[in-house]
Amino acid sequence: MYVHASVIMQRFVDYHNAEPLSFGEGIEFVLDRISIEPEDRQTFKEDAQQIENEFIRAISRLDPFFASAFRGLALTGSNLDDVRINLPDEFDLLTTVQLPCEVEPISVKDHRSYVCLRVSGSNIPHHLVNVEDGEYYISRRKVQSWFRDNINEVIPQLNNIRCEGGRSYELKNITGGHIAHTIKATCLSDPGRKICFDFVPAFKFAGSEWPRVFPRFSDGHRSWYATPCKYRYPGAVDDPLSFIVCAPYWERMVLSKKQNLKDGLRLMKALRDANDMPMIFSYTIKSVFLNATNKKMINWNQSPGRILIRALVYLAMSLRRGFLPFYLMPDANVLEALSVDQRRDYSSRLCRILRRLIKCRDRDCMYPDDMEFIFGMRY
Repeated sequence: MYVHASVIMQRFVDYHNAEPLSFGEGIEFVLDRISIEPEDRQTFKEDAQQIENEFIRAISRLDPFFASAFRGLALTGSNLDDVRINLPDEFDLLTTVQLPCEVEPISVKDHRSYVCLRVSGSNIPHHLVNVEDGEYYISRRKVQSWFRDNINEVIPQLNNIRCEGGRSYELKNITGGHIAHTIKATCLSDPGRKICFDFVPAFKFAGSEWPRVFPRFSDGHRSWYATPCKYRYPGAVDDPLSFIVCAPYWERMVLSKKQNLKDGLRLMKALRDANDMPMIFSYTIKSVFLNATNKKMINWNQSPGRILIRALVYLAMSLRRGFLPFYLMPDANVLEALSVDQRRDYSSRLCRILRRLIKCRDRDCMYPDDMEFIFGMRY
């Protein structure tokens, strides 16, 4: 039976003398602690939209070519999937652009999940392309330099963006990385309130333009994107023409209307944060759930705690193998950024946590020490 965490907390006055919770009550306690208040969700969303608008307007005023090419921001990541924990203060945004020429995605034979973008027509933007074998291709490096130069130019101007509720924000450029350009907005009246944005250059394609050699998907009629990304395979040559494919709305359908599955995913994020495993990225966790659901290794109708156990088993197994499929391209490896030592370390930690979690499930009991060991929380 569901018991709200606020009721649970009132039962226990002293941590050391606290009575144990049932396994289900313990899981609900954690979910309540990492949940986002509706008011926070709304105000962060409103502030983020105002900041995004001012940011894009500033770049558009500076760069007429960007103004003509910009086709909107597409939310992706945890906020799109509604699996953020604690605060909705990070926004992953595909910054879509459309060039004044034909852009054709071409699959890369030796690098699954990557494409190069061949361009043709009379209005090719030569400042963004390279010539290979007499044909024009969009250069990842030139696109990133274009974005980075514009951002560096406008950031000093954006030191007082006014939002609802009397809040104003100052922007700072944190990184101009290989994929995302990270901007941090700090509230001037409340410096503890910060919002981070990852702006990722993206080229949008119709589902019908998905290369034929790639796997088919039931939701493949929806749009997908190509974003600048280096080959991440060990020993791979740094090709300036490489773009990785992503289809956040295809992936979203796997999680859609499956709240227990989303709660299991959120629990794994909390567990990861509490146990200092930063190289288990949010997309790694999402990939665990996408693949395990697709392979029917997880039944999304189960309780969140039981889903978490099944997902952890799958992740630990993947770490031991050194391979976790990229959902869109099952031949590609999501774990390629992890060293052998990191995989062994994380696998060992997860196995210890799993044993403790399974013990709690089997005895239908979670003590304060269990809660702290698994999720870094006390009640």
